[in-house]
Amino acid sequence: MSMRYVMGLFAFLLASLVLGGDTIAAAEGKRVMLLGTANTNPYIGAWTASFAKVVTQAGMKVTNLSSNYDAAVQSQQIDDAIAQKFDMIVLCYVNDQAIVPALTRAKAAGIPVILWATPIKKDYEELFTSYVGTDHSELGRIAGENMVKGLAAEGKTKAQVIAVTGLAQQIHVATRIEAFKAVIAKHPAIELVAVEDGKWNTALSEKITGELLVRFSARGGVDGIFAMADNQATGSIQAVESAGLKLGVADKGIVIVASNCMKDGIVHINSGQQYSTATQIPTEEAQVAANKVSAYFNGQKLNKYEMVPVYGITKENVGQFAAGCSY
Repeated sequence: MSMRYVMGLFAFLLASLVLGGDTIAAAEGKRVMLLGTANTNPYIGAWTASFAKVVTQAGMKVTNLSSNYDAAVQSQQIDDAIAQKFDMIVLCYVNDQAIVPALTRAKAAGIPVILWATPIKKDYEELFTSYVGTDHSELGRIAGENMVKGLAAEGKTKAQVIAVTGLAQQIHVATRIEAFKAVIAKHPAIELVAVEDGKWNTALSEKITGELLVRFSARGGVDGIFAMADNQATGSIQAVESAGLKLGVADKGIVIVASNCMKDGIVHINSGQQYSTATQIPTEEAQVAANKVSAYFNGQKLNKYEMVPVYGITKENVGQFAAGCSY
């Protein structure tokens, strides 16, 4: 693992730690409602499991619920947390507009809310205590830059690129794709010809990719794919292979990049089927968030944005991140 990554992560984790018996005593018995979108999603499931383990060890009582991407269900879960007088809500929301009334009710009830995975519009900053997670514009930028590098490695002077995103109604998805577009816009010979909502789902991403490959087959074909998460990249890889098309820089095939790492991505980068991904590692983020929750209960004021550093991953440095990404 690179010394830069190790030292950066160590410094951040050290800064997020709250040491001493008083911290455990302050957190002891606190009831935390942990709400996610869908624990069946690899990233979400790993995040919630890691967070629940750490805060439980600190003496807190955690209720871990999933809404299966249903905004109405999630709003009801927040109302239940309010009615049951939980001490904190730790939330990855489904829809940035639908969640506002529920957050407003939580604030009125005096229950602090920690956002994770995705922040919310700055218009609503007063409704949450802190966001703990990554800078999604950085993840989008890294994906865009790696797309440009991958196409350049193939000697492409002109290219058509498609994007298969996470759940489009989430603000961090929009943030990532806008940052990706901003990079691509600096290279007029590279055109982003389609953006479709893959809803963080592998099978749906495969289906969408297959349809787009057919749509553009008579229009010069697809040269690059931004599949927002590594499981979605797996779907895109399967679609490309099913279509009998070349894949990867070594074969001067379709270049696939992603923007948060999983085990699949590490495997596919090593095999050459995927050009790149980036470090949005749920186990590390959850550890930081758990430390911040303990700090809050110990009386520490949290920053509005507690950012976890991100790094791009390609074949050149994949070994440095394989362990962390293979959750």
